[in-house]
Amino acid sequence: MSEYLELPHGLIHWRDYGGAGQDILMVHGLGGSIANWDMVGPRLTTVGRVVAIDLPGFGLSPPGLDWSLQTHVSAIVDVIEHLSIPVVVIGNSLGGLLAEMVAADRPDLVDALVLIAPATPPRFPDPHIHWPTARRLVLNAAPVVGPAISRRMLATMTPRQLINESLARITHKPGRVPLELVESFVELAETRTHFPWAADAIPKTGQSIRKMFLDRSGFTSMIRDVRAPTLVIQGIADRVVSRTSVEWLCWIRPDWTLIQLEDTGHTPQIDAPIRTAGVIASWLQSRLSREIVA
Repeated sequence: MSEYLELPHGLIHWRDYGGAGQDILMVHGLGGSIANWDMVGPRLTTVGRVVAIDLPGFGLSPPGLDWSLQTHVSAIVDVIEHLSIPVVVIGNSLGGLLAEMVAADRPDLVDALVLIAPATPPRFPDPHIHWPTARRLVLNAAPVVGPAISRRMLATMTPRQLINESLARITHKPGRVPLELVESFVELAETRTHFPWAADAIPKTGQSIRKMFLDRSGFTSMIRDVRAPTLVIQGIADRVVSRTSVEWLCWIRPDWTLIQLEDTGHTPQIDAPIRTAGVIASWLQSRLSREIVA
């Protein structure tokens, strides 16, 4: 089921995959949408009620007042308060960063976190960084340059070309992505060509991410404020968020569980959904069993 929620900070498009028990909220990454969870969401309904949202300005959600991370956080808080508190939050990339921010600021709302390749400041030297992707991310987050690149891509590339280019960057083996999922991505990309804010979503949100990463001490302090039990998942072949950064993140928080998946990239929920859902379900069920015993 896909519909809109009218919330204090605006309209949010969301999907309810069903299930019963604790609410599980899934948050996509930069440039993503609820469709990113279509291969995993139904598989997690055995452990809870699973829902996903389009962040403001992404997917089919209209934008908020601005493109700041705090605006996205406010939207997530609105959604959580609409659900049964506390919730499990699953976030990929940007969604993982936002999930950390929510958990640090509002621990009362978050029972557990699952972070899939969470956006994390780079660490240098880094033997695992994929420099072509890193340079592109820097340019996309640059004022003036980033929006110009985004407008040019939308003007010169077809929706299918945009999706193929994106899948080549975020997945390890694009050919493994089911055709029906690819077609849903293309259909959404075609719809978004008519949205006046489409060209601003990625670069302007990227600028906000860049500002946060420049405040390294502030980021570290935020991570240390997270109280919720946390599972971190990353594909070994991730070209967007280096494993060096994620390993550093888990060095700061040695109580977090890190699982690295072979043969998958930045979005294992897309190109390795069965393994990813299995890891998440097993961890959540293990937590539930410990709580029952306690």
